[in-house]
Amino acid sequence: MDNQAQFEMKVSNLANRFLYNTIDTPQRLLPLAEKIAKDGQKIAREYDEQERIQTVAEELLLAMDGSLYLVDLLASAILTKDYSHLEEAELVDQLGKIEGHSDEQTRLIQLLKESIQHNLQQGVTLEKIYYENYLVEYASSLMEIYVIQHLKDQEDFLNELQPLIKENRSSEVPYGVFRRITANFKKELARQYYQYETMVKLMETK
Repeated sequence: MDNQAQFEMKVSNLANRFLYNTIDTPQRLLPLAEKIAKDGQKIAREYDEQERIQTVAEELLLAMDGSLYLVDLLASAILTKDYSHLEEAELVDQLGKIEGHSDEQTRLIQLLKESIQHNLQQGVTLEKIYYENYLVEYASSLMEIYVIQHLKDQEDFLNELQPLIKENRSSEVPYGVFRRITANFKKELARQYYQYETMVKLMETK
């Protein structure tokens, strides 16, 4: 098995382990899920219609940027053979503080706003849109941190990946591999974790 295939297998196995742990023990994400649900309710309650859509779009892009930022950090660590910046606490602390990490911020915000508007017209509430999208994006970043924590101790293997990394985020290692595995993780988490309506009921029973 070549290095790229090995890398993909390792990332996939770790991502699946994080997913199964999350689904088997849903209370692990519960404080986060509850906070996201409350934040969505607050946005819907305190802003006018245009401000709501803009705020949700900006918050979602911020969460999406976290994932890209983490994979960039891993790529940089492999290229420099310096894994000291990949500590879990440091990475978790960075989430939500990352801005401008995606290319074409303005265009992405506009696309998100159009998508939110379309969902609202279909009868989906803003609170539900915010909760179900933000939760999946943020949990994906937590999964990636988990994967990176287990990979960073395998320095000899990671160092062998150096020749596979290209500029402009165009290489399969680590970008293409993480894109595929994270997309699958998001789909499975959205399908199996608490939906917004369930989350509201859980909050009401507290």
